[in-house]
Formats: sequence, C-alpha cells, structure tokens
Amino acid sequence: MIPNFGKKDKEQYFKRLFEDYYAPFCIYAKRFVDSRQTCEDIVSEAFIIVWEKVERDQLQRETAVEYIRRIVTNLCLNHLKHHAFELDYAVAGRHKAPVYADSPHALYTQKELYEMLTDLLRQLPEQHRQVFIASYIDEKNNIEIAKELDISVKSVVRYKQKAIELLKKNLKNYLSFMLLLMAVKHYG
Repeated sequence: MIPNFGKKDKEQYFKRLFEDYYAPFCIYAKRFVDSRQTCEDIVSEAFIIVWEKVERDQLQRETAVEYIRRIVTNLCLNHLKHHAFELDYAVAGRHKAPVYADSPHALYTQKELYEMLTDLLRQLPEQHRQVFIASYIDEKNNIEIAKELDISVKSVVRYKQKAIELLKKNLKNYLSFMLLLMAVKHYG
C-alpha cells in the first residue's frame, strides 16, 4: 500500500501512472472501439475515475493498473451498447416515415422527399446528373469526376452549380436533408 497521499504526492503518483499507461490503454481500448478519439475519451474518463478513487482508497500500482483496465473495458462495452442502441433507434426510425414540414401546407414524408429529389435529378441533363451523383453521393473530387467523364474540371464545377441551383430553387429548406437522404438511400 502507498502511504496516505499529500496533495503533491498524489499528483506525482497519478502523473506517473498517466504517463506510463495512457497510450497502452488507448491501444487496449482500440480492441473494442474503432474511433481513436473515442478510445482517448474512454481512457481519459477511466483516469478521472481512478483519480477520484485514489482520494478515497490508496491503490498500489499493480492494483491501479488492473483497476484502470477493468474501467476501460467496462466503458468500452458501455459505449458499444449505447452505439448499438443508437443504431437500433435509427433503423426503427426508418420504418416510421417521419414528416418534414416547410409550412403547415407542405408536409412531406421521407419517402416523398426522396421521390421529389429523384424527379428533380431526372430533370437534369445526363452529365449534370452524373457529376452531381459522383460528387455528392460517391464523394469524388472534381479532378476524379473530370477524368471519369472526360470533361474539364471547370465543367464539373459548372455542372455542380447548375444542379444545386435547380435543387435550391425547388427544395429550398430541404436541400441539406435531401443530400443526406440520397447518400443513405445510395449506401443503405
């Protein structure tokens, strides 16, 4: 056991513990969670919990390391459970046909908005539509699109602008949602 900490002793002990084990525990968390930032957040939270624990109970270094490992594991599992819950909620939401309103006289379901977008895209000239889909759905850059369609980069920019103008004119408040919807439908 470590003797009772003074404030300075506790800070030194914790600083050393953090320096020695923060990175290894981030790598350990990566076994559970893909996001580097989430792993770092989880490990930071684990160290906060240990900081608070050391105030109440004195921990030996080996005990502290095992304690941190358990906390990181539990936090990762909680994160995964929460993420799974969010995905279940999103899937359930897809089946409910949400309603989007520009005004009380213009209520649309997600399906209706998707159909409106599809119809508008059909009104575009073929190359405009191809450029729009390649850019906003397939997430290609202007150079890739120009090479693929054998047109200039300036043409790609111009075609994207024309497509957006048409969509803005007809969809006003729904444009950002429509682009997201197209991506979901394309990949979903």
